[in-house]
Amino acid sequence: MFNTIKESKEVVKLARIVLWLMLIIGSFLILKFFASLLKPLVIAVVFWYIIRVISNYIAKIGFGKFAFPDWLAKLIALIIIVIAIYTYIDILVVNLKQIVIRIDDYSAREDNLLNQLATFFGLEDFDKEIKDLPGSEELRPYLTKLVNSLTEGIGYTIIIIIYLIFILIEEYIFKKKIHFIYKDTRNYEEMKKVMDQMNNSIKRYITVKTFASFLTAVLAYLALLVIGVDFPILWAFIVFTFNFIPYIGSFAATLLPSIFAALQFNSFTYFIWTFLFVQAAQTIVANFIEPRIVGRSLNLSPLVVFITLTIWGTLWGILGMIIAVPITSILVIIMAQFPNTRNVAVLLSESGDISKMIVPVQKKNKLAG
Repeated sequence: MFNTIKESKEVVKLARIVLWLMLIIGSFLILKFFASLLKPLVIAVVFWYIIRVISNYIAKIGFGKFAFPDWLAKLIALIIIVIAIYTYIDILVVNLKQIVIRIDDYSAREDNLLNQLATFFGLEDFDKEIKDLPGSEELRPYLTKLVNSLTEGIGYTIIIIIYLIFILIEEYIFKKKIHFIYKDTRNYEEMKKVMDQMNNSIKRYITVKTFASFLTAVLAYLALLVIGVDFPILWAFIVFTFNFIPYIGSFAATLLPSIFAALQFNSFTYFIWTFLFVQAAQTIVANFIEPRIVGRSLNLSPLVVFITLTIWGTLWGILGMIIAVPITSILVIIMAQFPNTRNVAVLLSESGDISKMIVPVQKKNKLAG
């Protein structure tokens, strides 16, 4: 009898493992094959959080007895977001077109720079290998394709805006739906607390990261302007975007304008100065300013962040890397609520302490009473 019960428990345990594996594999397949449908929705959700933040600030603005109603504040925030998206795409397209036009000038200096590098390090065979590196003729089609993709992105943006409008409409009735699903007061309050915790965590992350990225981009722009690097606004926009990707994003955003500066001035000295100045802007904001305004972190292990960056980057590219951290944070908060998955949440966390993520039982009982 005892052996039968033990075997039954092992079968149940094995069945759970198989179900989890099927769920994980199925999720990956869905994310991979339905990426074109899911990406606009995910971007719309990100902008929805930004709209909520902007609308909260607008609602606080008053003119005497007049105060912006919630719907008007969100409408103004939506208009701001739409203008910002179109401005962002337009600036990228205009600057990239200028690079395509002048790419022959920059490419002509490539061989000279690499020869200087080979001479400096005493690499005799290196100058033979550099001839195989892509030149202007190879790079121009890729840059042109990128420009065309950004231009087509305007139409892609319309889909995002439509999603966004429907999300804003759904927001007003979503709480009522949750209340109907969880008619028991205690269960409703428990679910509401978990959702509020997720929303506050992600909203705080997006707010702080947006502010930090904007400040970094402004400092980088001023540094590039002082050095005299061409297209400083383009590199500032790239710094702003890549700063949302932890660890590797800031390095990539520093490296790209530095390489371009070396090509523009035909000197590695400008590569070093550009790298140092832009990296200084990244370091100042990341190590001194951002920690002061972010408060407590999302409590995610750096190793977990790096692994999720790799996974999401493989699935959805740069967009996947940008959303990797908030999505992982949501998963950790959800898993912290259930005893069966709480140990997984502990492993994914930075410090191992997930007590602040868990909805307290005593509070739920009080609410129920």
